[in-house]
Amino acid sequence: MYNFKFKKLLIINIFHLFLFFNISNAEIVNKIIINGNERVSDATIIVFSSIKLGDTINEEKLNQIVNSLYDSNFFDNISTRFDNQQLTITVKESPIINKIEFQGIKSKTLLDSLSKNLILKSRSSYNIYQLELDKLQIQNQLKNRGYYYSKIQIFTKTKDNNTLDLIYDINIGDKAKIKKIKFTGNKIFKDSKLKSIIISEEYKFWKFISGKKYLNENIISVDNRLLKNFYLNQGYLNVIINSSFAKSIDKDSFELIFNIDADKRIFFNDLTLKVPSDFDK
Repeated sequence: MYNFKFKKLLIINIFHLFLFFNISNAEIVNKIIINGNERVSDATIIVFSSIKLGDTINEEKLNQIVNSLYDSNFFDNISTRFDNQQLTITVKESPIINKIEFQGIKSKTLLDSLSKNLILKSRSSYNIYQLELDKLQIQNQLKNRGYYYSKIQIFTKTKDNNTLDLIYDINIGDKAKIKKIKFTGNKIFKDSKLKSIIISEEYKFWKFISGKKYLNENIISVDNRLLKNFYLNQGYLNVIINSSFAKSIDKDSFELIFNIDADKRIFFNDLTLKVPSDFDK
């Protein structure tokens, strides 16, 4: 019992000592110096850093300053130094995107669609993380149009005044065809019936106008809802569309597979109609 109390008292004293040490090592900022900036003003950097003269500063606060400045997406590199109540923030500004070019795509409609939702635009700061998000966005849009084999290469051309041109070189490839549609599991109904329910279609050479013969994630999502609604309307209230996935058959064709568990059909027992006693038959 004595040992327990002694250990508890020791832990409390260590905590108070640690707290006193942190407080005593926290100092007041009396001067702020900004180095390395050209486009972004000193005042703007100070606003982004959330620091001002008279603030108390310690190691944790210095880390917060660096993180806040990185979050602004204006800088490639940031360092801080605090000495003799003077805070020095040194930055390296990110290049400004002069213009964005798309190579390999001729359709203006497709180009407009691909560029509309991009994060990086002309006159914005170049950011590698956001560039990767934009690349993923373009790939997903192309997949939604059936271009599952598209390849994207990104190049930059350095210009004067810390600017650059951003170039997307895109090879969209051939559209991914749905060669076969298959239904597995406890599906109850024949494949021919289920195929008539969904939007996706098997590729046939005479269907040169229809876009439903190409693999499209958005259409497949609609197919899942159509199948579920069909089973619900047939009395299979516990139906589960377990999965819908595409299996590659060859270089430009897929087999679209829906796995279905219809479960048992639900029936009503005796039905009765209760009406008010004064109901006019």
